Amino acid sequence: MDNKRQRMRRIFRGEEPYGEGTAADQANRYRLEVIYPDAVESARRNSADVARPEVDLLISLSGFSPETTLLAYELLQPERLLIISSENTRAKVDLIYEKLRDRLTISNLELRYCDPVDPIDIYEIVKGAVRRRPGEPPRRAIIDITGGKKVMSAGAALAAAQLDLAMCYIDSDFDPEMRQALPGSERLCVLPNPTALFGDKDMAAAMAMFRAGLYSGARARFTELSDFMSEPARARFLGDLSALYQAWCDLDVKKLPELAEQLQRRLADPRSGVRTETAGRMSEQLAFVDQLVTRDGPALLLNFFLLGEHYLNLDRYDFAALLFYRTIEKAFAERLRLRFGFDPGQPDYSAFGTPENDLAERYSRAAGAAYGGPRAAVLPFKVALIDAMILLSIHQDELLSGAHLDGPKAVGSLRNLVDARNRSVLAHGEESVTLAQCQDLRSRAQAILRSFWRLHRPEEEVDKVISTLRFVVEA
Repeated sequence: MDNKRQRMRRIFRGEEPYGEGTAADQANRYRLEVIYPDAVESARRNSADVARPEVDLLISLSGFSPETTLLAYELLQPERLLIISSENTRAKVDLIYEKLRDRLTISNLELRYCDPVDPIDIYEIVKGAVRRRPGEPPRRAIIDITGGKKVMSAGAALAAAQLDLAMCYIDSDFDPEMRQALPGSERLCVLPNPTALFGDKDMAAAMAMFRAGLYSGARARFTELSDFMSEPARARFLGDLSALYQAWCDLDVKKLPELAEQLQRRLADPRSGVRTETAGRMSEQLAFVDQLVTRDGPALLLNFFLLGEHYLNLDRYDFAALLFYRTIEKAFAERLRLRFGFDPGQPDYSAFGTPENDLAERYSRAAGAAYGGPRAAVLPFKVALIDAMILLSIHQDELLSGAHLDGPKAVGSLRNLVDARNRSVLAHGEESVTLAQCQDLRSRAQAILRSFWRLHRPEEEVDKVISTLRFVVEA
């Protein structure tokens, strides 16, 4: 190869003849007739590690150097070849045909001339070649953008973006004397859809899924994007954030520690592009996740309300109602535990410091008033939401008064609201919770949560805590 390069230089300088024409024409003829077979073998060796897609159709831009089209064909071995050229390069197209006439039939070779400064013209040619008759699948095509004018390459790149096609080009070392590629240095480079390199369009679609609370799908899309983007750090951060939010929604406490640790590392990476205010919120959310992992009672209580609001905003009223119900239930259970040391799941009524018979009588009267009829003087074997509220009411607990739920009528009012949840398809019935019912349940859950927080976390303003812990929609 070195000897042939040196001879080509001598021909180019006019020191040695090779047929007719100018010295430059003679050097180019020598290159195609003598060096070309060696250049193909070198290009194959140089491209051995390049992942080459299987393609049915190679669309190649052809300019004054036919060799790039020839090398792209040799390295990709497509079934069909479409050459897009301009009128003033017809002679170069003839050279391509001469080289491939024994390799490619007339029916599999197509030549189209375009306006080299009109990207729409190139787009229409490419679209027509790729999209076949209705009902037929599109061809597996790749666009070689090496040859042709710069405007042609830009138009081809735009066509690739719009039609979701891969691109390729022939890279090489530049010979400054002859102002062309150095023979034997050529190498195939394959690019995906050009927009995928930056991922703006697909990132926008993934962000739309993220904003809609579709965290599982968003995570899959962000992960896919991070595999081929030129700068994947932000996609990786958003993928990990989606994974954390999905586990958070699923109450999958086992997964949370590892996901939180991974997200903390992403936050520390400046390439993730996280805004300062968002990073501050995320740090507080991760601290809250730690509380969920340790099953801190007030944190679990607050989490039920947070998730209830999340599903309410997604118009999933049955899920939201269930979580608002759990907010109320958990608030009552936590209050009984913190004030009396009483566990509703395993009731030990001695915790109230009252003889059990007296407590049973008081419970029976309050329950009768709430349910509108006499009740047996028996304490419940397992304390559910209304049972817990009755126990708090007969002790005139501040949690109820702080939420304006003191008195027998308040118990009955809440019972009627809870019945709507109990008739849900996610509870014991076959009905769906309405928006109005869900909003009523939310208002009651919010009032009880605020009252609980004033009693047990007076140093915190719960509404501000909720605002901080809501899932971010813009990172």
